[in-house]
Amino acid sequence: MKFSLSPALLSAVILSGCAYNVSPYGASVKNVESIRSLDIKPVAVEPFQSSKPGQSSITCRAAGPVTVSPSFESYIEKALIDELKLAGAYDPSSKLILRGKLEEIDFSSGMTDGKWLFTVTISNARNESFTTKSIFGFSGSFVADKACQETAQAFGPAVQKLVEDIVRDPKFKQVAN
Repeated sequence: MKFSLSPALLSAVILSGCAYNVSPYGASVKNVESIRSLDIKPVAVEPFQSSKPGQSSITCRAAGPVTVSPSFESYIEKALIDELKLAGAYDPSSKLILRGKLEEIDFSSGMTDGKWLFTVTISNARNESFTTKSIFGFSGSFVADKACQETAQAFGPAVQKLVEDIVRDPKFKQVAN
């Protein structure tokens, strides 16, 4: 029995690519210690906003999308909350509420290196705010599939660095107090 695919079906199989899923966030001891050293009162965190609300993927070369669930802004919000909880600085009923807005997110997946880029603004109800730009570098690859896998794998550590950059900004203590 001879098996053959129609040209349309073959094209769909070849062009469909695959998604490169980001792993769940893992808290950073370094970030938890940084938050503890600030000696802030517990804060609440509103759902993060985004300049592109609900965005959950970015295309990686022609290989397929790097995907996060449910969205980039929700992933970053949860990461910050996880770090605050572990540091004893989170209380969902606190009157001091932090807000976050993911202004920009992107990555490059080069042949020799790659990087995640974030711009996040943190604010409170007193209209105090600051903006953090964070860049996290990682290794690249000539092969698209490998480069996109590395991009997805680097997202968690990139968000750890983003949270580090946020909480180490001297303005964070002011906004969170």
